Amino acid sequence: DPLGRTHLLEFLKKEFSAENLSFWEACEELRYGEQSRISEIVDSIYQQFLAPGATRWVNIDSKTMERTLEGIKTPHRYVMDDAQMHIYMLMKKDSYPRFLKSDLYKNLLAEAIIPPETKKR
Repeated sequence: DPLGRTHLLEFLKKEFSAENLSFWEACEELRYGEQSRISEIVDSIYQQFLAPGATRWVNIDSKTMERTLEGIKTPHRYVMDDAQMHIYMLMKKDSYPRFLKSDLYKNLLAEAIIPPETKKR
């Protein structure tokens, strides 16, 4: 759901963890994107999220990082799967439950139940 994802990203920005969703989305682009761009996308993901000093560095465990760094030596569509799953589980167990309790989510839900354009004035 694009609207829900936008609100989740807004919430994650407030929590200083928006890079997790951005990383997950970049991995989706790698998985479903054009075959001819795989090396380019892998390099972009590495530079943005995994390289030492990356501006949007994601926190993945050392074994997952090691496997991922070894895998990107021969880039392919699924090379980020382990790292993506690690970040997905982190969001699922940590960030997402907090999002569901946030005012941002409650307001989104209220608007979905009674869209603003149909509320009585």
